[in-house]
Amino acid sequence: MNNPDKNFPIKFKETENILWDWNGTLLNDVDVNLKVINRMLSRRGLKQLYLASYKNTFCFPVKLFYEQIGIDLEKESFGEAAEEYISDYRSCEDEIGLNANASFVLDAFHQKGIRQYILSACGKEDLMRMINRFDLAGKFQEIYGADDIHAHGKTETGKILIQNHSIDPERTLLIGDTLHDAEVAKAIGINYILYSGGHNSYDLLNKESRVITDLKEILTLLRCGSST
Repeated sequence: MNNPDKNFPIKFKETENILWDWNGTLLNDVDVNLKVINRMLSRRGLKQLYLASYKNTFCFPVKLFYEQIGIDLEKESFGEAAEEYISDYRSCEDEIGLNANASFVLDAFHQKGIRQYILSACGKEDLMRMINRFDLAGKFQEIYGADDIHAHGKTETGKILIQNHSIDPERTLLIGDTLHDAEVAKAIGINYILYSGGHNSYDLLNKESRVITDLKEILTLLRCGSST
């Protein structure tokens, strides 16, 4: 981790709650997502994305991302484009696994009695289906997804999560893979760590100075307050 700010080090004993992002953080769906996006671009005669350009462009709300990659939402509705994306994504779900060490880290925190939550912009129905596929539901106190498929973001959902569970922000950590996760954490007043193996690049995330390249690094950070 480069240039940790005054909120670090985080001591393991001080962390009581972890809010996990799902897509890209625990779920290794970047390659599938890129394939689906490129299918959408191909149907419209638009330029394909490489992995690097995708990870440097992806953002929330997803509507803005679509516009940035050339999808003209004045000529077609965002709702129809979102339905197209979801249909293609679901057809590829069997290709998706968990990120390296995701299960290990979840188990480690679970055994330590750390309360874990999912905070995702993914639609709740799809989110629960995937979590159940990997038999992970028992690792979380509660799972928060979106009420629709439009991936607007999750700041308001995060505020509701904190309020519903009377969570102490000073003892809470969000772990995500996009700049939006940093935005959410700041908006709800909690600390955060960003993982570069997901939907945004290391260089993009490194602007936030809280970047890991392997999920197991979280255990070292929270125990020792320094990265390996």
